[in-house]
Amino acid sequence: MGTYITLDIGKMELIGSKNDPGIDHGRLFHENDRKPIERDQDYAYECPNGFQATLSEVLPRLEMLGHTLSVARQEYESAVDINIRRRVEYAKDAGEPEPSFNFFSFDEILEIAAELDPSALSTAIDEDDEQPIRILAQELMERLPWYDAWDYAGRSYEPDTVFSQSTSAEYVLGGFHPYTVMRLLAENPGNLNSLVTWDYGPLVSNGYAREEEFTCSRRDQDCFLIVTEGGSDAAMLRHAIGLLRPQIADFFRYIDMEEGYPFSGTGQLHKFMQGLVAMRVPLNVVAVYDNDAEGVAAHGKTNALKLLASYRVCILPDLDEFSRFPTTGPTGLAMGDINRRAASLECYLDLSRRGLPDVVVQWGGFNDIAGSYQGSLKGKTQFMNDFLGYRGKEDRRGAYDFMKLEKVLDVLVGACVEIASEAAASMQAMRLR
Repeated sequence: MGTYITLDIGKMELIGSKNDPGIDHGRLFHENDRKPIERDQDYAYECPNGFQATLSEVLPRLEMLGHTLSVARQEYESAVDINIRRRVEYAKDAGEPEPSFNFFSFDEILEIAAELDPSALSTAIDEDDEQPIRILAQELMERLPWYDAWDYAGRSYEPDTVFSQSTSAEYVLGGFHPYTVMRLLAENPGNLNSLVTWDYGPLVSNGYAREEEFTCSRRDQDCFLIVTEGGSDAAMLRHAIGLLRPQIADFFRYIDMEEGYPFSGTGQLHKFMQGLVAMRVPLNVVAVYDNDAEGVAAHGKTNALKLLASYRVCILPDLDEFSRFPTTGPTGLAMGDINRRAASLECYLDLSRRGLPDVVVQWGGFNDIAGSYQGSLKGKTQFMNDFLGYRGKEDRRGAYDFMKLEKVLDVLVGACVEIASEAAASMQAMRLR
């Protein structure tokens, strides 16, 4: 019989291996997801552990690995194209008329997936039942691009009698990457509490692997180097990600600042990106500029470089809150628009906490490239230190308003997901060449 290790969601097996660890799924989990696994059988394994987390916890990691809905659509359309090409070539070689096709559209597949509850599927098989419970009837199965009548019937010596409800669901979505299947199921909010399990315990207990082989380490190609205009910006982004995006914090890398930040300022950041481009360094890199006059100018200049597909250049987002912001300059105090003129990362912090300086931007010189005046938030070091000292719970200064920082992280994470998604889409495109 052998010993199997599987990656499951609810009662659906996504992928497995026999007598071997198989594919490493550690990047889906954190170390605190290692826990004893409840199993159907009464047998007590010497190693009770596996990795287990809810789909809601795994979902942001799937996106960071490039398993987005747009990639799912491309996976499906690639499967359709390959199937059509294969059938047309077969008909041509056999001297038969060109076949007609009636495949599901991707949107129809998405609707089917969104109706599934992987935790509630039956695993029972009744081979005497002429009409066992299925996700789809066989005539609908035939509309799948990965359907093959011999394969479908080959799961039993009696055609169309082997599938339990769970294996029927596995077959319906079986042409997708296992991680993409989870992404599709996540379209049903009710599935977000479903358990994703990588159960290595039986394999370890039966001597086919050691528990230390199963780790949560990240591959370099799965991670993203975040570079900013200065060390303080990097420190703030790192702290914000740790507080607000803990499920994906381990996907980010930062410049080692023990010897001092090597390129402070917009000009040095641009030169760093120039160097990466010139050397064609194969990393996932996201450069982040402030939303001020200098940042706008440098952002455009850096984006004009011949960037690798794995590079992105971002600028902090415009916010409605910044359209009327306290400013001071030659004409005195006034409410002004600091978007693209003076919105450094400190402006996205909570500036209203007790005991902090009055909020005001000081206008400075005119930036010819951006065509606007450059400004700077007064007392920004105090705002920064307050944030870096915040530990996620209300303290002597009160609670913390993360609304503006959330929008910053949306931009940053969105750039990373875009890189990963495009890489996955590129791999799909290669299959059709």
